Amino acid sequence: MLTSVCAVTLGGVTAVVVMLSDRQGASDPPPTAPSAPGPRCRGASCEGQDPIHMFCGAGPATLTTGRTSTGARVELRYSPRCEASWARMWRTRTGDRLEIAAGGPTHRAEVEGQVDTESYVYTVMTAARPGTVVRACFRPAAADAGRECVDARVGGRETADPPAEQRSTAGSAAPTATPRPASAAPRRSRPASG
Repeated sequence: MLTSVCAVTLGGVTAVVVMLSDRQGASDPPPTAPSAPGPRCRGASCEGQDPIHMFCGAGPATLTTGRTSTGARVELRYSPRCEASWARMWRTRTGDRLEIAAGGPTHRAEVEGQVDTESYVYTVMTAARPGTVVRACFRPAAADAGRECVDARVGGRETADPPAEQRSTAGSAAPTATPRPASAAPRRSRPASG
């Protein structure tokens, strides 16, 4: 008899504790999702760095987009958080090259194979504060073809070397494949790239 009374009492106390803890849990605010990490560099410290690895690729501004005579697309990107710019290209052919400069060193990227032709290939970053003119130049794989460049001022209006009909419109589609970075210098051999 005593065992039964103890069991009923213990069961009642357990039920009350569970109900009270459920009420407290309901009033607690839901946990917040972790925020995106901030950039790992800014300005001069971004020079020559990969925009994705440095967390500068989240929400960048597109300064200008151009279409080359071969049909490739070239785009100048800018991260206000990182105060740095980079260029990317798509609809390319193996051997196509892209250069970017903003008054400092020139950084290059090259399309190295079939996988690169099916996605973006982009340069490393160059420091670019508001007012800086950034230039991206596309060099097709064909040895006899000249380079085609687009310029844009950070926080300003674009200018371009190619004729106006070669510049893309806002409706031009970009590939949906994962972007692939290219090294800061053109390759003569085939070392692994990140």
